[in-house]
Amino acid sequence: MSPQSTRRRFIAVASSSAAVGLAGCLGGGDDNSSADNTGSAGEDSSSTDIGADVDADGETTFLIRIENVAPTDFYGSDTATGGQVWLTPGAYAVHEGENPIFSTGEPASVGLEALAEAGPPTGFEGDPGLVDELPNATGVSSVGAFTPANTVEDPNDPMGEVPGAPPIAPGGAYEFEIQAAPGDRLSFASMYVPSNDLFVSPDPAIRLFEEGEPVSGDVTDTVGLFDAGTELNGEPGIDTAGAPLQGQNGGATVGPTEGVVYPADRVNDGFRYAQPSDIVNVRTDVWRR
Repeated sequence: MSPQSTRRRFIAVASSSAAVGLAGCLGGGDDNSSADNTGSAGEDSSSTDIGADVDADGETTFLIRIENVAPTDFYGSDTATGGQVWLTPGAYAVHEGENPIFSTGEPASVGLEALAEAGPPTGFEGDPGLVDELPNATGVSSVGAFTPANTVEDPNDPMGEVPGAPPIAPGGAYEFEIQAAPGDRLSFASMYVPSNDLFVSPDPAIRLFEEGEPVSGDVTDTVGLFDAGTELNGEPGIDTAGAPLQGQNGGATVGPTEGVVYPADRVNDGFRYAQPSDIVNVRTDVWRR
């Protein structure tokens, strides 16, 4: 098998040591499995309204929840995901200014290519991932990855016992904490499965403060679905070169479509993808004392 074909396989065969290192450390931060994340986030915060948890540096702690809200039958039951849309573990950045993960009309980075084609925020073997690239971007103050806390049964582990970092099916969610100061924004990216190289990400970046006050609530409105432009698109869930089937076919070698990142609804490849608002719900909850 050539190096080119190996590096395009789905997250199930991503570096197990990197995946296990991320799982549980960058997710919910406790011993509960990611199945616990299917409940409402931040329920306790509203019961004790003392004020936002602001540290000595003037930063506020936020609980971020990224939930898969896609229908379970968006595609046919005979497709590789059984008709579902999955979201892989992803990378996030707290930053000033524009989303540092990508720019529409520009080529995807090596790290984004890895996430959009195969799922891992840690990158292809031997290459940097988004979690390696983002700390070097302008205005970025913190970077991390979000994964389920543990490997569990559906809806948070549709692949079944994938070590460390399974995707989530409809009903599953990722949760993680960040610290941010007024002027900071949040960006993230997660692979849309089934696809060859699609991902969800906010554009513009999510504002964490409005008029100096921390934002708490639904912040999904700027999240879009994008094509990384690094692989030819095939029929979702049917094409053997697309995730998740590419982990089963030895890794087909395919070429770029346009070579740059574009909104999925502008690619006009003739295939059907869910609307961003029907895929993911993102909310911020200000951590309370």
